[in-house]
Amino acid sequence: MNIGDHRYWSWHIAAPFYERCYNDIAHRLDEDLFTYLGDRTRGAQVADCGCGPGVVTEKFLHRGAARVFAIDVNAAMLRQVRRRLADAVAAQRVILVRGAAEAQLFSSLRDRFPDGRGLDVVLFKRSLYVKRMWALSTLRSAVSSLNPGGVLAVIHGERSLRRYAFGPGLRPRPYTIYHLFNRAVSKLGEKLGIGDYTLYTQDELLDLLRTSGPGRRVESIPSQQQAFNLAAVVK
Repeated sequence: MNIGDHRYWSWHIAAPFYERCYNDIAHRLDEDLFTYLGDRTRGAQVADCGCGPGVVTEKFLHRGAARVFAIDVNAAMLRQVRRRLADAVAAQRVILVRGAAEAQLFSSLRDRFPDGRGLDVVLFKRSLYVKRMWALSTLRSAVSSLNPGGVLAVIHGERSLRRYAFGPGLRPRPYTIYHLFNRAVSKLGEKLGIGDYTLYTQDELLDLLRTSGPGRRVESIPSQQQAFNLAAVVK
């Protein structure tokens, strides 16, 4: 995997100010996720894929995770994780992994699992914007890394701009201007060839997960946040 891969340029640009943009909707999405996971986080071995500054990594620890692999392609993001969770990093409850969360990364992680254990939870929160063929390869490898009963969860931007940026009847939301700006910049980067920005509707995301984990249970994660789609594969 090439750390300088053009698909992740937008993430490199976002690194200095990402945490300041972690708004209410982002925290509500986290609550939806953890409500769905319930007790699965206790004693869990977790992969937080595209961890950013470690906001969700920290929440996993607070909910009893035994170990979290904080995975990010951007070194500046991982430095923020190290500062935020210095004690947990020192105690190896948080393992910093620099790289894109792709198929080969999950293969290499297996060599670092203690006692032959796999992962109990894999999370892609707003970090699976690569094209479908790349996403399928990544998700298949991630599912194969799960322990029996493990969960792979995806939180991903809604493809419909109407749902992503507006409320019913095109009513503005508190986040409307930010979401319109984010979509415009991301689409521009994609058009210029400096980043991928593949989006899915809820049905498309469910289909992606069914294809990635054939025979596994695939389900929507309940949420009122129409700007994002939440779904999971249960092994």
